[in-house]
Amino acid sequence: MAYTDNTILTKGKYKFTKLCRVPPQYLIELFNHGDKRDPELYDYVKENSIQILMRLNGEIKTPKFVKCQKIAFPTEKDAKKEIRRIAETQSKLKPQRAYQCEKCGGYHLTSKTVEEFKEIKEQFK
Repeated sequence: MAYTDNTILTKGKYKFTKLCRVPPQYLIELFNHGDKRDPELYDYVKENSIQILMRLNGEIKTPKFVKCQKIAFPTEKDAKKEIRRIAETQSKLKPQRAYQCEKCGGYHLTSKTVEEFKEIKEQFK
C-alpha cells in the first residue's frame, strides 16, 4: 500500500504522526541519505518531492505537528487488537472502544461508551 499525506508513521522519530505533519526537512534528509529502511516512505518522498520542497519553502502550509500525551495506535485495527489483549489480561477498568484523535490522527482507547462521551460533551456546551 502506497503512503499518502494521511499515512501515520509507525516507527522512527515521528512515530504516530501523519506524513503531512512531519517536518519537510526531516523527510528530505531521509531521502538525501538514501535511507531505504522504510521503502514506502522513501517512495513517498521521491514521488512527492516537489510538494515537500514547497512546504519547506513556505509555499504550502505544513499542518502543525502535534504529539499527544496518550498512547496512540496507527490504525483502528491495532487499537482494537489492544482492547482484546487488555480484556484477556486485566480485571479492572477496561477500554470499551477506540476513537481517532483529531489532534494526532492516531487511535486512542477509552473506557467511555459513545453515550457516556456524548453526555460529558453536552455538559461543556
